[in-house]
Amino acid sequence: MSKATARDTTTYDRILEAATDVIAQQGYSGAGVQEIIEKAGASKGSFYFHFPSKEKMVEALVQRMSEKLMAKVEEAMAGQPTPLHRVTASIDALMTTFAGQRKVAQVLLLNIIGHGRATDRKFLPIRQQFSALIQKELEAAIAAGQAPPQDVVLVSQMWVGAVHEVILRWLLTGQPSPLSSATPVMQAAFLRSIGADPAPYLTSHRHKA
Repeated sequence: MSKATARDTTTYDRILEAATDVIAQQGYSGAGVQEIIEKAGASKGSFYFHFPSKEKMVEALVQRMSEKLMAKVEEAMAGQPTPLHRVTASIDALMTTFAGQRKVAQVLLLNIIGHGRATDRKFLPIRQQFSALIQKELEAAIAAGQAPPQDVVLVSQMWVGAVHEVILRWLLTGQPSPLSSATPVMQAAFLRSIGADPAPYLTSHRHKA
């Protein structure tokens, strides 16, 4: 990597880090490009070299956050012995990550959604990706006899919606405190909702947060 490329990559990273802080504090509409530039210690030219617009910058930010989040979820699932162990671990990893990275939760779940249909549509795939992951594991759980046949598409969407609601409440009210205290309650409720006994799946992968 050339010095110029390394410098550009660093500027790119600084801009996205600054954008995370500004959007978390000011919201999507209130976050100005100039404020982001100043916080990043970058120039307006370097901003527009990397991003043709604020909207494209936010898309890049959300994509990066989403990729990191899904990588942590997939890492937590790796090595788990059964589908329901994996899906339970995925909930734990998601909640633990957001509990430790409040700004990421604010940007992904609170301060971007709700700024128009076109904007919201760009960020819907994040929820769809996690829903698809849960759906896949629920299908495997049914095939393995861990749960009875059911509408896994609807169930996965319901689970994702419930996770979103709990995290959103935490962002707005500070409750539950800590956020991770809700994890075992949610895991148990989710497993019971598909006709599975939670007990075998709630002890092997617990994170501390």
